[in-house]
Amino acid sequence: MRPDCDLLLPHYDSGLRFADADNPQPDDPLFDGGVSGGITWDGTFYRDLVRYPAGGQFFWSAYLKPGTAPGMKNGYWLNFGSGWAHLANDDPSQLLTGAAPRLYYDTVAGSWKLVIEATMFVTNAVVNVWTGTKQGGPDPTGQYTHLTGCDPTPTLTVEAQP
Repeated sequence: MRPDCDLLLPHYDSGLRFADADNPQPDDPLFDGGVSGGITWDGTFYRDLVRYPAGGQFFWSAYLKPGTAPGMKNGYWLNFGSGWAHLANDDPSQLLTGAAPRLYYDTVAGSWKLVIEATMFVTNAVVNVWTGTKQGGPDPTGQYTHLTGCDPTPTLTVEAQP
């Protein structure tokens, strides 16, 4: 395992314990004071051309959920699995500066790209958890194939919400 990936995971003797993912509770222990201010990310991506016009109509991010804002439990700190991500400086215009779970159309490659990143504790460095692509077409839904990242899951599926 890569050392940068190993740091994302809890160790047997670390003292960290994780809540029941099937039954999250408001007082579930999270990594630290800052992350305890986060919310559990359900894997949903949102588009908001007002807060982040640079992405255009083919860009979605977990941070763009309606109502998200700076502050405790307001959506700019995301907890997922054994990782977490934080919007750089709580500023949507800096979305690509820090860890940014996102889904977008890569015009250069001619394919859809799904990127899930995490923020390292203490250093705030960005770690690629999972990145994959889906070839062409106007629709981002479908199966994405793993290209790189700490998580070896071979494919992820993006589905449309009603």
